[in-house]
Amino acid sequence: MPSNTITDLNRHFVASSLVVVPHGTDRIDEGRRRASLLLARSPQEEDLVLRGAHPDLIELSAPEGKERIGIAQVREVIHQAQFAPTQARQKVCLLPRAEQLTMEAANALLKVLEEPPRGLVFLFLAENPGDLLATIVSRSQVIRMVPTVDSDSVSSLTTAGYEETDAHYLMEIVENESELEPFITHLVDLPSARKEASQVAAEATGVELIALVVGDDPIVRRAAASHFLLRLTQGDRELAVTGAISAARAGRDTAVRLLANLISISFSALREAIERESAPRTDRLELSAIDPAVWGVTCRRIQRAQRGLDRYTFLEGVFLSLFLSVVRGE
Repeated sequence: MPSNTITDLNRHFVASSLVVVPHGTDRIDEGRRRASLLLARSPQEEDLVLRGAHPDLIELSAPEGKERIGIAQVREVIHQAQFAPTQARQKVCLLPRAEQLTMEAANALLKVLEEPPRGLVFLFLAENPGDLLATIVSRSQVIRMVPTVDSDSVSSLTTAGYEETDAHYLMEIVENESELEPFITHLVDLPSARKEASQVAAEATGVELIALVVGDDPIVRRAAASHFLLRLTQGDRELAVTGAISAARAGRDTAVRLLANLISISFSALREAIERESAPRTDRLELSAIDPAVWGVTCRRIQRAQRGLDRYTFLEGVFLSLFLSVVRGE
């Protein structure tokens, strides 16, 4: 079992990477830690990166007293990119809160990503890919962090009446704090809600499943993504075709969110499959019973599809290639 699959994926950066972080993550610390993998070749250089003092690290954040990153700051990054790295082999432009980009700044940055300067790597951090331009997301390798436990949120959930295991489940499936809040203010019968969501997903057509995977209900969204991937891995070619057509017709923005949700459940299945080797489990629709190597390959396929969304106008072809490859197990 390739237990380093997640590590390998996290270490592999292209010209632009988007790290999707769980709510509550210290984004500056996390971003600098990841930047150090690209810049540091010694403990001394790593310390410089972690302190934000490395000469080849460019941190792009909203100015003090402001909430947005403007086009003037992006132009300054473009200017700095003209100069060769000082110590490392490349420069890293870190945006700990990429959603702070104004539309004007995001469009200017998009032009840079179309033809990235040699030796410059962009590292975006965001809680939700939907907060960024779809074209920026599609030009980036998307990496989802393994969720860490937010003790305050877990405490709020357990205080509201949830068992700790249910609190951790909710922390895993919500995309942001606004999705978590209703569960804190109103106790939900999770076993019943999950059973109902699973039944809805099991009875859904391919078109309906795609809509559920990008829906607003996190419990239904997770159940639909699980059913969709499970049916693909079981060889449902008809679902692959109808799902691809439906995803393409939904448009590029929906396609970006769809792939983000599919890779989230794939990483979750990969983690569970690894755990299952030492502690067998039978929940989560038996996703964890599938060979962990399958999920590692599936994650990479989805990431390739994410990068392909903006390179090809024929979205149906992107999704057909992805879904059929999962069906065939290639």
